[in-house]
Formats: sequence, C-alpha cells, structure tokens
Amino acid sequence: MFSKNHKSKTKDEQAHLAAVASLPCSLCAAPPPSQCHHIEQQKHFITVALCADCHSNWHGTKTLWRIKKWDELDALNETLRNLYANRS
Repeated sequence: MFSKNHKSKTKDEQAHLAAVASLPCSLCAAPPPSQCHHIEQQKHFITVALCADCHSNWHGTKTLWRIKKWDELDALNETLRNLYANRS
C-alpha cells in the first residue's frame, strides 16, 4: 500500500525499472525477471536487480550478502554494469 506522499513514477522511471527487472540478479546471477530493490525509497534510478530470494534475504538475514562481502552499492554497481552491457 502506498502512502499519500508517494508520487507517480515518470515514464523514464518506469522504463528504468522495467530495464532493471529484465536483468539477472546482481547478487547470485539468477535469470530474470528480477525485483527492483530501492536503495532509498522513491529514488527509482538507484535500484538493484535482485531475485526474490536475494531480495528477501536483504530484508532478512543477509547471509549471501555477508558471504560475498557486498553491500547495496556493490550490487548497484553490478546492476549498472549489466544494464550497460546489454545496450546495443
């Protein structure tokens, strides 16, 4: 459920989120579709592509995150690398 303070996404934000969702998981490389993990709420351009397991793990035990010694910026870097590698 969204609060009344949530603004509608722009077309560019929607397109970016769709592109991120079409990527493999940035943490475990599970095939798409991925979920978009927002590093900060309502900042749609700083999202990480995560499979459902890795996304729930971020909000839970963070086991795989600790094993890889990654934080959200490491995952964002991988997301952007994958995003730009797929451009033609």
